[in-house]
Amino acid sequence: MDITKWAFGPDVPDWPVDERGEKVRAVLLKHTFDSAAEADMTISLLSAYGIPCFPYYDGEGVTGKVISGFSGFGASLYVPETMYEDAEALLNAEIVEDEEEQDK
Repeated sequence: MDITKWAFGPDVPDWPVDERGEKVRAVLLKHTFDSAAEADMTISLLSAYGIPCFPYYDGEGVTGKVISGFSGFGASLYVPETMYEDAEALLNAEIVEDEEEQDK
């Protein structure tokens, strides 16, 4: 079992390492409401494109996450520094609809 992964699950992308073999520094991508519709979907989207992302709960947010299932303080989402621009571009991308689907 590889214990260097940052999370559990078969589809979680590995955190990148630098030329010295150390994990790349995590940087703040965005602060968001902690819900399945917001934070969890963003993490899943990034993961689908091979960008690892993890939430950090500020203040007493961890307590709220444990007790009620979400943090009232929101979640800060972090990605590897080397993948920040790709993650930001993905989240800000415009939706392109398939013309064939529109005709149906």
